[in-house]
Amino acid sequence: MKRVILAFLCLMFAAPTFALTGLSFGVKGGFVSNYEQPGLMVGDFSAEKMNLAGAQVKISTLPIINFIVSGNYAWKNNKYDFGGQTFELQMHDLYFDASAVYPIKFQFVSPYFGGGVGSHNLSFDYVKPLSLSLADNDITVPGSVSRLGYHLVGGINIGLPAFPFGICAEYRMNWIDTPGEVTKYHSFTFGLDFKLP
Repeated sequence: MKRVILAFLCLMFAAPTFALTGLSFGVKGGFVSNYEQPGLMVGDFSAEKMNLAGAQVKISTLPIINFIVSGNYAWKNNKYDFGGQTFELQMHDLYFDASAVYPIKFQFVSPYFGGGVGSHNLSFDYVKPLSLSLADNDITVPGSVSRLGYHLVGGINIGLPAFPFGICAEYRMNWIDTPGEVTKYHSFTFGLDFKLP
């Protein structure tokens, strides 16, 4: 994945030399739902509606297929009470991915669908009183792992006439190859893209 990102950065900086068009840069935000994380047991833990923020680059130089390269960060903070003692859990997923999508182009609206792969860094941080025993309260927190992920994606781009900006909305069905059982979740994002001339 690092090689893909490095090659992409080289392509970005070389773009002016080769008069490359069809690039857009954007930011996005949204949420993750139904994050099924095997091996995590903390009270009534639920990763429903994790926060999600990211940035992306869209490459639409080819007539049939477009590419989207993005960096994303999903997180959730929870607090639990165990007999008057507070246990704080923070869940993080920092990931980079690349997608190949097929656009259906109209004048101002362009739906698209496709799929891709990515690299996920899953981590958990917690704060607890020294007197709170994890084993006695059936608390299990996995260690940090870096895993390959893959996804199916569907979205829509809406161009704004006379402006270099566009609006995008996207849904993804995601899988992460975690140990023992695959982690599954949905993500929904909305964003703003700036198109190069």
